Amino acid sequence: MSIQFLQQADGWFWSFLFAAVLTLFWIITAIRNEHKLMGLIAIRICVFIVLLIMMLQPKLSWKDHYQFPLRWNIYADRSVSMGYHQTLSPNSYIDNVNSYFASAVKNDKETQNYYFDYKVYNANEKSFVLDGEATDLGKVIDHIEEVESELVGAIIISDGQVTKGEQKQSQLKDLSIPIYTIGVGDTIPLVDVAIQALEAPTVVIIGEEMEINVTISSHGRVHDRVNVLLYKGKKLLGSKFIQLQGDGSLSNAKFRIAPQTLGENNYIVKTSVLADEINIKNNNQFFQVTVLKDRYKVALITGSPNFNTGPLKKIIKNIPRVELDHYIQQGEKFISSINKFWSTSYELIVFDNFPLAPISNRWQQILAKKIVSQKSSLFLLAGPNTDNKSAESIYPFFHVQHSKNIIEDNKSRQWYWSENDLILKYLDNDLFEPNNNENLFPPLHPKIFIETGDNISSLAYYVNSSIPLLVSGEVEGLRSGIWTSSDFSTLYYKMTESEHQDISGSLLNNLFSWLMRTSGENELYFRVNKNLYQQGEEVHVVGSHFDNDSKDISSLTGYITLSSEENTPITYELNYNPVNEQWETRFLAGKPGSYSFEITLENENDIYTQHGSLFIDESQIELNQVSVNNEILQIISYLTNGKYVPWESRAELIGYIKPELKQEIIVKNARLNENIIGLALLIILISIEWYIRRLMGLS
Repeated sequence: MSIQFLQQADGWFWSFLFAAVLTLFWIITAIRNEHKLMGLIAIRICVFIVLLIMMLQPKLSWKDHYQFPLRWNIYADRSVSMGYHQTLSPNSYIDNVNSYFASAVKNDKETQNYYFDYKVYNANEKSFVLDGEATDLGKVIDHIEEVESELVGAIIISDGQVTKGEQKQSQLKDLSIPIYTIGVGDTIPLVDVAIQALEAPTVVIIGEEMEINVTISSHGRVHDRVNVLLYKGKKLLGSKFIQLQGDGSLSNAKFRIAPQTLGENNYIVKTSVLADEINIKNNNQFFQVTVLKDRYKVALITGSPNFNTGPLKKIIKNIPRVELDHYIQQGEKFISSINKFWSTSYELIVFDNFPLAPISNRWQQILAKKIVSQKSSLFLLAGPNTDNKSAESIYPFFHVQHSKNIIEDNKSRQWYWSENDLILKYLDNDLFEPNNNENLFPPLHPKIFIETGDNISSLAYYVNSSIPLLVSGEVEGLRSGIWTSSDFSTLYYKMTESEHQDISGSLLNNLFSWLMRTSGENELYFRVNKNLYQQGEEVHVVGSHFDNDSKDISSLTGYITLSSEENTPITYELNYNPVNEQWETRFLAGKPGSYSFEITLENENDIYTQHGSLFIDESQIELNQVSVNNEILQIISYLTNGKYVPWESRAELIGYIKPELKQEIIVKNARLNENIIGLALLIILISIEWYIRRLMGLS
């Protein structure tokens, strides 16, 4: 035992000591002839001594010996691969592990048993079923490290096939306890050929070549050739022979095809099946590619050539992948022949200064059938020869009607953008903001006067009137728009002379692109790398919005939500990769079943979504590697001064398990000025003094 004073003697201490000495000296001098009072004086001296010691804050230190039991932790692999070793049946493995646990606890009751796959589970809280999705020995090492001070050692029972996580050799070197490993399974891997990965574009232009890169993995002793086949439906598109090397090696097969069918194209890649192959469900893979048009057909019907016709044709031709057919009316005929118009499918039909006279009922009926069957969009640009009576004959196609409110003065008027904005948000130009200074734009001459119906919005108005300059909208899947002024060319040429020379072209270019559905759609082009997964396999999701713009990326957030009837929906965040200029995420395929997914990109104003499906098979990624990887188990034991033994010699390690105590010397401390003992000592001394004084009749 040792004593240490935490407070040095200061002025207060020396003052109290000096006063105590003087007081005692005076008392002793006063009663030096009263010998019976000397006992009281001695007690009083003791009280003063205790108080003086307390002022120095004494701390007592002493050593105490403490013993506590150490234990063993045993970890048994419960992943799927453990049930597929030819030399050991699943039931036999489970029974033997349970028996091993019981023997270990019999040798030392402190032993704790665990199961693991990609997590660690207490054996008392988790059923022992071989359905783990992946194997992560790193999680076991982490668990051992957390309780290292409580262990004598640890035992890991596994085939050593790590399908998730990282090796932690540097972490193993820092452990102070041995880890013993028991290798389970066959040394020769079972044969398996699988489509490991498939790379193909999510969207292509019709007729353009796309490359499909297929990665084939082979496990076991494989030195055969397999045939990799590419199908579209039942039609064989290509075949490649590749030589497999086995032992987990990867081989590639590449195909180049030029899709000729618009829309969603479904493809299947298959590999031939080898003899004794353990899992043939991973020998084929479905994928989907969206094929877009290479050219968008636009029909321009001009009733009579005018100043608007030239700028209009120029703007249409500047739209990417657009093919223009121009029909000019001459009397009752058209140049080119109107018969070509009726027989050709168009994404957009533009009426320029047309009709010059009300169209017939027959014309209306044929036009109605054409736009409904072909899903054509319509746009009407009023011209100098357009009048309200003739225009009324085609108003039903645009879901508008003639307005009773008209402008009488027949003068050009200033105009402004409306706050009711359906199209302009796609124009990406600050000049199109509502309430912008209308004096920036030249005044335009009102030609036709309309009122909009449901789902048709007015995007621009003449100043001090309710007459719209520009309307557009979508009704029952058909899009349309009307420019009511007869002098669009004035806007085009006036703005060309200003610093905002592209504004009129930008307006119609983007408006027509929206009408043709080449932009402005809430379309996402995302794909999962496969649609059929093995449980525990990594799912890779990549893609982008059709109009991915780097300056808008920071405002977007993305996520994918997986749903099924049996399982709770799960959401994973999408992250933007600026190197590849795409959104992506990765996660492990979970419980088996059929899943639907929804991919969402959103900001404060817009939400873009895409739907799809994938299937997670009951077979596992671990079935590709059914063999004992004794190398990694031997490394774990070697780095921790443990020992590796095969499954047949597992009983050898039971002998290491026996009760063991760890002795520690603990230094304990007590501060007398904060301890009850110091206070009790003072009370006892004062009580003794008071008792003696009573006996002597002094109180």
